[in-house]
Parts: sequence; C-alpha cells; structure tokens
Amino acid sequence: MKTAIATFGFGRPEYFARMLTSLGKCPEIIDGTLDVFHYLDGGEGSEQSHLQSIIEESGIPYHSIISRPVNYGVGRQLIGARREIFDQLDYDRLVMVENDVELNPTYFTTLLNLSNWSQQFSDIGPVQVWNVEQGGEEELRPCLNQVELTNRHFVTYCITKQVWNAIKSTLYDYEAKYLLKKTYANRPHYRIRAFMKRILRRPLTAPQGDKLSPPLEAKSNPFPKISWRKTPTSQDAITSLALHQAGLFRLTTRVSHAFYFGELGVHCTPEVYAEMGFNEQGHWQWKKEDIPESFEVRYKDENGRWLNSIYR
Repeated sequence: MKTAIATFGFGRPEYFARMLTSLGKCPEIIDGTLDVFHYLDGGEGSEQSHLQSIIEESGIPYHSIISRPVNYGVGRQLIGARREIFDQLDYDRLVMVENDVELNPTYFTTLLNLSNWSQQFSDIGPVQVWNVEQGGEEELRPCLNQVELTNRHFVTYCITKQVWNAIKSTLYDYEAKYLLKKTYANRPHYRIRAFMKRILRRPLTAPQGDKLSPPLEAKSNPFPKISWRKTPTSQDAITSLALHQAGLFRLTTRVSHAFYFGELGVHCTPEVYAEMGFNEQGHWQWKKEDIPESFEVRYKDENGRWLNSIYR
C-alpha cells in the first residue's frame, strides 16, 4: 500500500525536534520506504522558519514541507492533510504524527504490521501502536501481540483511504460550518455540540464484508451523552464520532511503541496530562526482535472485567 507520513508543527521547536529525531531513527524513514510530508501551520507564534530549518538541517529524508500562509489551527491542519494526501495525491494509507510524540525505531514496522493484519476486518478503522499501559519491560513483553479497542486520544495513528472515504463527509461538513470563519480556539462549541447531537440521531452504518464484530459488552459509544458544557468539540472528537457512526472501531496495541510527552499544548496542561494518566505510560522502547507480526484481540482484563474506553 502506498503510504505517507504526515507530521504537524506549530511553535514548540524543542517538541518538534524531539519528534523529528525519533522519526529519523526508524528504518522505513532512513531507507525512504515511506514518504514524509511536514505540515507547518502559519500565523503568530508559528515559528515556521525555525521549524523548516530544523527539518532541513536534520538530514532526515522527506518528501515535502507544506507551510500554511495563514493560521489554519490544528483542526483545519489535520483535516487538510488527510484531504491532500488521500483525495489529491491518492495515497492508500496515512500515518499521522503530532509534534509531541517520540517514536521508538520499532514504531512504523509494528504499526504497518497491525494495519496489514486489520485489513481482514471491514469494521476496523484507524489503528495505533501508542497506548497508556502501565508496566515495565518484563511485565509487558508477553503482551506485545495483544490489541484492544480504544477511544483514547489519537496522538499518532494509521488510517487508510477506505476508512477516510467512509468518514470524510462528516469532517468536511464540520470544517465548512465551524472552522473557516473563526479561529480554532474560538470555534462555536455550542453549535458544534448541536451538530454532534444531530449526527448521533442518525442510524449507524454497517460495513460490508468480514467483520471483527466485537462482543456487545466490549463496544462503547465514544459519546454516550453530549454535554452542552463539557463534551469535546475538537476535530479529533468529530473524527471519533464519525467513525462510530460509520460502524468502525479503533484498535490499539496494548503495549506502546511511542511515548507522548505533550504536557503543554492546545488541549493539554501538566494537570490535564497527569489526569489523563500520561504520567503512567509503561515501557515502550522495544527492540527489533520484539516486533509482532500477528495479533490477538483482548476484550477483558486479567480479572475478567470487560475493557471499555470512552473518548478522552
């Protein structure tokens, strides 16, 4: 499958450099197997020139640098990248990498193995190999091939063109109505929540073909209730909602191959970082011989309790 990588930068040059350094240690980047597109947002505080210098001076191979002439905001940036990579450049698969995640050298091999494995199921959407699973190396090693359903933050994930085609109309509608006339920080939250309520009233789509078909007890609506004051209105939230309505499940490895370090950002503070459990990320620095080639799905924890995950 023709696969692209999209990274995203706005300010925080020390974050971007840390992400880029880890990207450059992955064999698929070193040998040019994957095409890297760097999306740099514009506007006040963007530090575009600084970020571009970091990219060019790193010596790490890349396909293109896309520098936005104005501030798109993270919502338009992420939607725009998927539009350009899939609709315009006709890639089959895209890996999204935000600028506050550090990748282990096993990251892409494991992620693409999981993506390939998941193709047998028509009801699997994006897949990821970043998770928040506590534990040390020896404790987690037996779990390397385990995968589970997730509604956690996206941060970094792989999505296919087929999945994008199933959800993009909802994302484009959201973008056109709520992101073009206001800055992302000033998007109309109450109107977006009304939009989400309308979407949730629509019947769910049933994908055709062989399905994973998780047990009913393992399934969870990422938005069982829309709160007028608290429900997230980000493009990640709308992506999660669109996937749910399309009958698509997100899948993650139980054990992580990346580390999320974004304590400071558009949606995060040190307090939120701790509240979300990101301080408890377990061992993630695996070796080549630890890369799984096949996977098994787990729906229950070690005590027999059903796993569940609301959007966080």
